[in-house]
Amino acid sequence: MKKIILLAGFLVSNVLWAQNPQIANGDFEHWTSHFIKSLESYWDSGNEGGENIYQMTDAVSGQYSVKIESVQDYDGVRPGFFINFDPDHDFSGGVPYSTHVDSICGYYKANLIAQDTALFIVMFKNQTATIGGDIYTFAAADNSNDWKHFCYPTDMPLGAVPDTLMLGAASSNAISEVGMEAGSWIQFDSIYFKNGNSLAPYPPNHSFEEWSTKQIDYPDDFDTSLDWSINTKTLSVEKITDHTSGNYAIQLNTVIDPVQEDTIGGQITNGIMVDTWPPNGGLHITETPNGLSYDYKVQYAGYANFDINVNFFLKNNGQVVYQFGNSYNLNSINWQQEYFDIDNRILADTLLFTASSGGYPGNSLSLDHIMLYYASGSTENLSIQRVEAFPIPAKDRLNFKIEAIEPESIDISLIDLSGRLINKQSFKLQSGVNHLMIHIGQLPKGGYLYQISNDKGIINRHFIKN
Repeated sequence: MKKIILLAGFLVSNVLWAQNPQIANGDFEHWTSHFIKSLESYWDSGNEGGENIYQMTDAVSGQYSVKIESVQDYDGVRPGFFINFDPDHDFSGGVPYSTHVDSICGYYKANLIAQDTALFIVMFKNQTATIGGDIYTFAAADNSNDWKHFCYPTDMPLGAVPDTLMLGAASSNAISEVGMEAGSWIQFDSIYFKNGNSLAPYPPNHSFEEWSTKQIDYPDDFDTSLDWSINTKTLSVEKITDHTSGNYAIQLNTVIDPVQEDTIGGQITNGIMVDTWPPNGGLHITETPNGLSYDYKVQYAGYANFDINVNFFLKNNGQVVYQFGNSYNLNSINWQQEYFDIDNRILADTLLFTASSGGYPGNSLSLDHIMLYYASGSTENLSIQRVEAFPIPAKDRLNFKIEAIEPESIDISLIDLSGRLINKQSFKLQSGVNHLMIHIGQLPKGGYLYQISNDKGIINRHFIKN
């Protein structure tokens, strides 16, 4: 992680900024690549980030079969599944199919735990009305380590012809959610249909030979919406090389799921995404920072009620005690920096970060270099009661209003965020209010520190140059 490391001689041993906690991976340099296997012609649990659908080389015919497994997730048991329809919208969708089918057959292996039941779903429709098929179940009594053949009747009326086929399976009863057990699994191969004594046309990818592999990069130390958008052309969370520091930044995108037809906003937090707001967790702190900055870019395609936003929460004993951040509804094609002053007298033990690209497709929010600033340095030996720097952001001049208890000599140093000394000037303070000024018009835009120091102590503060 990049840290602010000030030049030797400017900080005494008890005021090193690197000792203060920062948001882990707040510069978005660290990512972990996952390679997701997805079953062609189906929406599956791999498309939702689940690593519980497997391409198996143990096959009845061809090279591969498919295995789905129920796994423990942070909010319960997540079944493995594959489907070619949308179960959330009255079982809509499916693929065209126009042949009468008497029976549905194939091969399976299974290890179902306790009262868990796996589902095999085949439905034939004509003009949205179901005319054949059912939701077939496998229970622990059907367990087998060897391939077993199955054949179920469709109960399709004689002479009836469908126009749509819906097919899928789940390793636990994801419809009733009753009895689901982590570790239950079922494996399928060579699904086929019969019409009397003849074979009917196969369903798509019936022997599970066709798979695709997609590389997904996850930002370390964050919980994101990435798993919800794995099947979208553009991911809701992306690693980008357009950055302000290091090699990478993060981009949140609002996208549309082409299968579920849902809008997915890019979301990220250093906590844990749950159904409550704000999320749980965050960075543990023992000292409240006195400032925070981040770099951002915005592509705004939506309306005012779909604002892109960045939020921070200070919490104490699980309760929010202070909240700050910003919403964006204007495009910013160049990197900008946002800075917030924080009252470090607020008693807090956690700092939570969240960001979202909003609810309108086409929105994007890029972020880089989240930095916390602490009032490092002891002022108890300086004869200074109050320091105020203005305006912030500053353009040509940085003005200081310093209230001193007694006359004292000080140095004011300007330091960039890499720790490089930019300017240093000496001043003599009189008792009472002192007005000082430093020219900064020559400095590039960005974030800087000003440091007030002498042999008695140090004060560090952050400012922004526009």
